[in-house]
Amino acid sequence: MLKIAITGNIASGKSLFEKFLKDKGFKVLCLDNVTHSLYENSPRLREFLLKKFNTVNRIEVADIVFNNSILKKELEDFIYPLILDEMKNFFKENLNKPFVFVSAALLFEAGFDKYFDKIVLICADENIRIKRLMARNSISKAEAKLRIDSQMKEDFKKEHADYVIDNSGTKEEFKDAVDVFINMFLEDLKAF
Repeated sequence: MLKIAITGNIASGKSLFEKFLKDKGFKVLCLDNVTHSLYENSPRLREFLLKKFNTVNRIEVADIVFNNSILKKELEDFIYPLILDEMKNFFKENLNKPFVFVSAALLFEAGFDKYFDKIVLICADENIRIKRLMARNSISKAEAKLRIDSQMKEDFKKEHADYVIDNSGTKEEFKDAVDVFINMFLEDLKAF
């Protein structure tokens, strides 16, 4: 089974890419959804959060760690192995498939890139991402810029990706680009 990672910085269009893939019948695991599920359903994580942050609310925890690199690292050290277990279970459940996709916003930051055969990067112009983020999260331009600047730069990700899909245009243009990617990917798969 070929394991393909989908990554990209905030407001680049990863979720839309996932939707297009699912609409075409491909298996996709979203690690953001895994994380949300862990926050709601993992007694181990909830106990850790209460001890460390005095809350199990994901948004409150995010606000705390956004401004504290030490607590952020402690949270990552605790939660990444839990996410990795879920990802490995997904791989086991789909061993009979020729390939699967896993969407991981923090693919490189978490060190998960080593578990994949191919990496797809969804990227978009920073000004477009700022506008999307402002609209999506109802935040100011300064807040959107702060969130974008807190992430690893796209240049590094472009160097380490096997496929790069630009989502700076319209939804229809992106859908067309995804169709081109799928055809190219399926051709590459034959040679793998």
